[in-house]
Formats: sequence, C-alpha cells, structure tokens
Amino acid sequence: MSTPRIPARSHQQGLVLFISLIVLVIMTLAGIAMIRSITTSTQVANNLSLRQGTTAAADVALETARQWLIAISGTSPATLNADSAANGYSATNTVSPINPNDGTQWRTGSNWVWVATTCAPRPCTPAAMPQATSTATVTNANGFSASYLIQRSCSNAAAPSLVIDTVAATGNPCNLVKACPNCLKEKTSFNVNYLITVRIQGPKNTVSFYQASLY
Repeated sequence: MSTPRIPARSHQQGLVLFISLIVLVIMTLAGIAMIRSITTSTQVANNLSLRQGTTAAADVALETARQWLIAISGTSPATLNADSAANGYSATNTVSPINPNDGTQWRTGSNWVWVATTCAPRPCTPAAMPQATSTATVTNANGFSASYLIQRSCSNAAAPSLVIDTVAATGNPCNLVKACPNCLKEKTSFNVNYLITVRIQGPKNTVSFYQASLY
C-alpha cells in the first residue's frame, strides 16, 4: 500500500497580493499628485484673474482722476490751490494717504472718493463721484471697489511759486517738472506734479494700493 504524496507548498503564494498592494499604493500616490497639481493650477489661474481685475479697476480709477484734473486745469485752475473733499483732491502732499498702522486702509481724515461705475460713457465725470462719507460701497460687476485721492505735490494750499523767500516765509514750494526737460529754466514752463493714490478692494478680501504721478 502506497502512501499518497502531498505536494509541497508553493513559495509564490501571496506574491500577487503583494504586487497588487504596491500597484495600489503607486496609483494612490499618482492620484494625490494629480489632484494637488490641478488644485495648484486652479489657484494660479484664480490669482491671475484676480490680478487682472485689480489692475483693470485701478486703470479706471487713475483715468477718472486724470480726466478730473484735465477738466479743472482747463476751466478753473485756481481751484486747485485749495482742497476739494467732494472730488478727492488735496492741495498738499505733506501726509501720506495710507494708514501707517494698517497698510490696507486709508488714513483717517483723507478725503478719498469712490469711483462710480454706473456712469456712461466712460470715464466717469467728476459729478458722478460719491464722497468718502458715503455709506454704500461702490462695486463693479466683477466685485472690485475702487477709490482714489489726488495730492498736489506742494507744501501748502496756495498758488505754486518758483521763487521761495525763506526769510519772509512766503511762496509755495512744489514739486515742479519742466515742460521741456532739455531747455533752460528761462525758456520753458513748469508743471506741478500730482500724485494719485488708488485703493482697490476685491474678492477674497484682497486690498491693493496703486500710485501714479501726473504733471
């Protein structure tokens, strides 16, 4: 009587399961990497869109302020020797309009104005500007709010003067720019420099400040 032979246990049992686990881990890591890549790409695209919207809103505000300066300079330039809170204009630049304690806010007392977005055609006329005391925030269709303040680069609210008498304390020193940079002082006129500060408040509670000089 012969005894039946029992086959030896194969040394390969469990190898398929081990390989499957390795492949599963690799696929999981690849999926996580893909999700993170898509998330990063989406954030980059959102940031670029936010930046473009902020820049576009700032351009509208700067152009609106420039149009107001051009209009006033051509009709009644003497009014630029005094502050105009209703139009976001300061005849002096002795104080920065940005809050030193909170770089995202206007300085308290700055007579900035909102940029209206309902006027047509663009740019808005000065009369369409809500004052800084307005309780309603002016927001465009993309969720951006623009406000600005124009500062004349002079030390006091008076007519600009090329001749400053330091003894008698007369004259109004201003940052003047030669109309003809290469001409002699006696052969050219001088223009007053204006600093326009724009504050843009956008989606996700983002705040940006832009500044431009005009003369």
